[in-house]
Formats: sequence, C-alpha cells, structure tokens
Amino acid sequence: MKLPDESRRSTSTTTTTPHAVDADVVIVGYGPVGQTLAALLGASGHRVVVCERRVGRYETPRAGHFDHEIMRVFQSLGIADDVRRIAEPARVYEFLDPDGSVISRLPRGGTAPSGWDASYHFYQPELEDALDAAVRKAATVDVRFGAELVDLRQEADHVVVTLADGGVVTARYVVGADGANSRVRTLCGIPAKDLGFRGDWLVVDVRPRPGARALDIPDTGQVLDPARPNHMGRVAQRYFRWEFMLVEGDDPAEMVKPERVRELLGPWIGPHEGEVIRQTVYRFRSVVADTFRHRSVLLAGDSAHVMPPFLGQGMSSGVRDAATLGWMLDLVLAGAADPELLDLYTLSRRPQVVEYIEESMRVGAVVCETDPVRAARRREEMRSATELPPPFEPPVGAGFRDGQPLAGRLAVQPLLRTSGGRAERSDDVLGRGFTLFTVVEPDAATTAAVSHLERLIGLRSVVVGAQGVREEGTALSDWLRKSGVVAVLVRPDFYVFGTAAEPSEVVGLLASLRTSLSLV
Repeated sequence: MKLPDESRRSTSTTTTTPHAVDADVVIVGYGPVGQTLAALLGASGHRVVVCERRVGRYETPRAGHFDHEIMRVFQSLGIADDVRRIAEPARVYEFLDPDGSVISRLPRGGTAPSGWDASYHFYQPELEDALDAAVRKAATVDVRFGAELVDLRQEADHVVVTLADGGVVTARYVVGADGANSRVRTLCGIPAKDLGFRGDWLVVDVRPRPGARALDIPDTGQVLDPARPNHMGRVAQRYFRWEFMLVEGDDPAEMVKPERVRELLGPWIGPHEGEVIRQTVYRFRSVVADTFRHRSVLLAGDSAHVMPPFLGQGMSSGVRDAATLGWMLDLVLAGAADPELLDLYTLSRRPQVVEYIEESMRVGAVVCETDPVRAARRREEMRSATELPPPFEPPVGAGFRDGQPLAGRLAVQPLLRTSGGRAERSDDVLGRGFTLFTVVEPDAATTAAVSHLERLIGLRSVVVGAQGVREEGTALSDWLRKSGVVAVLVRPDFYVFGTAAEPSEVVGLLASLRTSLSLV
C-alpha cells in the first residue's frame, strides 16, 4: 500500500508558463461550489484568486440538502467532522395527501456506498463557514470580496479578468461559479438549453423560538395538493422550510408580504413559535449550458446547470462539478496532463447533470399537478405501489473505460485496517487521488506500471488482504465479487475509471488510464 506522498510531483507554483500570470485559476463566485473548488486547488498548492462581487458571504439559506457522495468530498477537504456537527442525517422522504396523511414513504437512512449517511439536511451559512475554513487553510488562495467581474478576455495562453473597480487579474484558467445568471457564461457567449420546467414557488425559512413546542412535520414532505402544491421539511435541527407553489391568480409581490406568509404557515406554526428569517419567490427552472468549457474558461454549479429542487441535487451537482474539475485542473496545472484533458470535463459532467434534471422534472410533474382528477389518480398509483424505487445515482458520461463492469459508476468507500491500526475510511488511509484497489498480488509488470503512474500522477495502490491491510466489513469485497472483477481503478472524484476481471488485465487498465488522461 502506498500512503499519501505530497512530494509526489511538482505543483503549479513551480511550473513555468509562457505568460506570467497573477494566478493559476480565477474562480468567480464564492458559494459552496466556488469554495469547494478553491479548497481543492489550494490543497494541491495552486495559486487561486476568488472574485466574489458581494462585500461578504451570503448569510441566508438557499440549498438545504446534500447526499453521501458530497459528504465524501467534504471528507477529502478534512471538514467532515465539522459538517457532521451542523448537518442532520435525513431519514425519510414522504408524499402526503392534501389532509397530511401519508401516501408513500421513502426511507433515506442507513450507510450509503460512500461510507456516510445517505442524505443530510443543513443550514447553508453554517456549511459555508466550514468550507471557508478549509479554503483559509491554503496559503495559495486569495479570496477577494467586493470584486465584481465586468469583463474577461481570452488570450492564447491566459485569461485577463477586469473588475468593476478597474483592477485586473490574469490567470491560466477562469472558472465561473457565479450562479444561474452567470456573467462568466454570458461574456463567453455560451448558449444554454431550457429543458422545459418552470414554476414559481414561495420559499419560507423559519427558526423556532426558544421553548417552542416540537413541530410535528415530516423530515421531508411533499404535499400533493392540486389547490396549492407545497413542501415542508427540516433544515438541520434548528431550522424549518416551507415552500408553496404559486397558482393562477397569485401575485408574487403579495405572496411575500408578512401577513400572507403567516397565513400560509398558520396550520403548522404561529408567530410566537417561529421567526421567519427568509421569504422569497423563486422561479424553479431546468437549464443546462451547451458546454461547460470555452477555451480557458470553465463553468461549474448553477452557472452551468439549474434544476428543479425536488431531488435536492442542485448544490450537490455543483459540488460534483468542483470535484471533477479539481483533479483535472490539478493534472493540467502541474504539467502532468495536456490541456486537452479538460475536454473531458463537459463530456463527464453534462450527461449526468441532464439525468438529474430530467428525474427532478419527473418528480416535479407529480408534485406540481393542479388538475384534481389527474392529481387524485397519481396519488392512488403511488399508494398502490408495492416496490420502493432504487436510489437514483446516474453514472458520469465520460472519462472511464467504456464497456467494463462498474465503469462510470460511483465507487464504494471501504473501511481499511492497517497493521496495528484502527479501521478507517479508505480515503483517510490513502489520501486523495487515483486509487487502484486489488485483491490479488501484482506481478512484476503490474508493479512497474503502478510505480510509473505513482511518479506521474500520484496513483495510490492497495492490495486488500496483503501488505498488512485488510478490509473491515465486506463492502469492497462484495462489490468486486458481484461484478466479477479482481481490481478497480477509481478517479479522484470517486467514480470508477475501469476494472480488471483477471490479474493479467491490470496492466492494460493502467495503460488505458494514461491514454485517457493525455498524460505528458
């Protein structure tokens, strides 16, 4: 087993470029997506400038849910314990009749393949505190508030960013993580496709007052009421959220007035029980950019895609963007891979994002039904269903060895016990990067191929059951056995690059990785 070696290769701080630049990467936007990417690149020693147009962090909640895969990203940043203190595991997703009775209950508890609880609720300002702390640990990251982008110009080998105060920053790459109305996307002229969902909803966040009675509301509940579809749920332990769909005749300006908000909240909570900390009308949409890359400019999060909230996957998809873009930029900036590797970013991320959007739209069509007859029929269909749907976890679209078992799918994170040590999650044992898990001893050719990729990209390799390493539990061994493979190669964003059914196939698997990554 190869433990983390941070001196495995030079980082961009020592890599020369044809044009002297102020930063390796400029990130526009400092929400959770920009924060995650800044922390990942900073941890690898790359010079990052973050430009956030606001004079401080956004201090009201927006997103409220992330899943086990995203917790694994937070684990890689060293903030999992901090996030666990402010996030509450989600337990159940309920569909409700207009009278509040349960139609269908979808369990969400238990440990997921990533080694964490399946889902979490959280209060976004608290999550951003944890992410900001991870960013601040990196001496190479410069976060600038009140730095509004007004223009960018792409040269042959760098990008020039102009700010509203007249300041100029140059960088090898620019990443737009600046939201649904992205100025980065607009300046680059990147078109976007509207997939057809649109709906206006009043979103209300409430903080219970000290001593208030415990609320009897679902963990997450969608009320299938054709008169006014609505949602209620917990946002961690300390906050609650209600969402009410605007129907024909509603005036958005009237809906956000305190008296109207209190009227809608009345069946659940009164003014003496909870403080309204936000009320706003959002337009839920389904939009995806045609490409996430335009030369040296890349898009991540809502600047690249916007989806309805019914799966709770909007922020999570943005963090996945950051996790994928982080390792790709790392290899390119370090000089290990050719810049054409970045062409894989759109090909990898966009198809998965579209699947999440389309599934969110499908659920949204059920939730938002306002025809009483169709709504009643759908409620009865759900009530009579005898099987629970499997977790919706679509594969990535590219950047893997096609046609192999598990390729493109999310990898498990097993517990490993090293000699004399306690059982730990494998990422904590091995560190970040490409990881090769095998259950057979390597031959000389495999050992040589592994060593070569260790030098090039810091490949981590472990033979489970040998070298003083054994698996605690059976998550990995069961996963490999059911798929009929003896080795699996996992990308740094936790998706499977490829597998080997026989020991003799591992060398070919590693050679395929080198070709796919455009390694220099």
